Amino acid sequence: MSTESSGPPAPRLAGIRSRWLNAVTAALHGDPLVAGAGLVGSLGGGQADDWSDIDLLVVVDDARLDEYAAPNCLPSGPGQLAVAFDARHNGPRGTRAVSGQHLVDGLPLWVDWHIHPVSQAGWAADSTVIFDRRGFDRLAATFAEQLSAGDHEQPTLKSPAEHQALRLALVPIAGKLIARRSPGTARMIEFIGGPHAPDAAWKDHLGILRQLLDGFASLGLSDSVAAGRAYLDLVEETLR
Repeated sequence: MSTESSGPPAPRLAGIRSRWLNAVTAALHGDPLVAGAGLVGSLGGGQADDWSDIDLLVVVDDARLDEYAAPNCLPSGPGQLAVAFDARHNGPRGTRAVSGQHLVDGLPLWVDWHIHPVSQAGWAADSTVIFDRRGFDRLAATFAEQLSAGDHEQPTLKSPAEHQALRLALVPIAGKLIARRSPGTARMIEFIGGPHAPDAAWKDHLGILRQLLDGFASLGLSDSVAAGRAYLDLVEETLR
């Protein structure tokens, strides 16, 4: 169970997430290559608030693992995929993971895909199964425990431009932490290139993030920058 505090109501974000998730789960269910799919993370464990991102676990046959884990092969809901990153180092060896920022109605939605082969499949204790064509076992371990078990894949190398694109995509994640008044806000802002400012007020943290967005404009990801600005405006509106 997450100890992160909930943020103030943000029904627009919750609506975007619901629409995207409904479309994608329908696509997963209609894909014969997918042996099963479930929600993990805060949504899977029933701890989500309006600001929560999406964590999806998808099970495919072992021989299809790398084919399915390509960002252009993953189903997409309404909006567009702005950026995607190979995140296989976040899971056990032999699994795959892709993290991506989707833009829906001018706002960003972060999605973490966990793609597991049938040979390593099992539903974590805190997951919510969407569908299961093979009857996989329910595990005693939580999903976090499942991810941390055993050896891990090595991180894929990123170019300087990819690192900057990742930092840009994480600006709304930092904004979410501001909305939740999380003690981890300052650490996240520093991670994406901001100054060390642990005692700053939330309005100052928003100002720092807006300055960072100005610096990311040169990446050519104008839609992602605009969505980040809209997200920070939403954070400010909810905290007034």
